[in-house]
Amino acid sequence: MSRRTDDYDRSARIALSACDYAEQPGADMEFASVIVGSMVEQGRRERRGEYPPEGHDYPEGR
Repeated sequence: MSRRTDDYDRSARIALSACDYAEQPGADMEFASVIVGSMVEQGRRERRGEYPPEGHDYPEGR
């Protein structure tokens, strides 16, 4: 699996986990909202070519 594919897979699992958490009684909805909102913002910046910022790409040899 490529590093990019692995990253997308990991992101999808985080999003699913955040949604599952938000459905639990007593869940901190502000926390869940911050997690999901940050992922949406990351996706928006990826589409515009602004993410990852310079110097924050995937490490070499991984």
